[in-house]
Amino acid sequence: MKKVKIKEVLQAFIISDELKKEYGEINNISEYKEIYNKIKNKIKKYSEKELWQCIKDKNRIIRYKSCDWYFGRIKISNTGVWPHMGHIVDNLLFKDTKWTANQIFKNSNKILKGELNHLFRILPFVSYLNKHIPIITIQNSAIRDKEKYLKEMCDIDDGCHRTICLALQGRTFINAYIGIQKKI
Repeated sequence: MKKVKIKEVLQAFIISDELKKEYGEINNISEYKEIYNKIKNKIKKYSEKELWQCIKDKNRIIRYKSCDWYFGRIKISNTGVWPHMGHIVDNLLFKDTKWTANQIFKNSNKILKGELNHLFRILPFVSYLNKHIPIITIQNSAIRDKEKYLKEMCDIDDGCHRTICLALQGRTFINAYIGIQKKI
């Protein structure tokens, strides 16, 4: 793992967030690359202070500030997705992300059509995404209720859908930013 500055993680989160607004308008990979580059070039000009101002979730801000950040590759089976991810029923989300991806595939008739559409919409671009926008994870975090969900090495803070798609493609590892709680 390589230590990175928080600014790099914030940029990835905000670029990802901005891209989500464009998914429905993208029809092919060249359009996707064009939109990604436009957003990336805009966000890379932001100061760290401006990046923090883009994040509205106070709990996310607290989580991000409480970690030292690293970049590396981690096994998908060592990650867990957000509870209630995309309004998918909890019994499909309580184990690791690889298991969750298999359950979503097996139980697609129980999943909201809009949620499946979102997964299928990003599926053609997910390899490009993972290369350019790593998944954001936090080791041993409080994102998932440890009483209800199995404890995985890392909870995914941003990129649950992308990681599900990568798992559905048979990938084993993801590029990720890994937040590790600072020593007090």
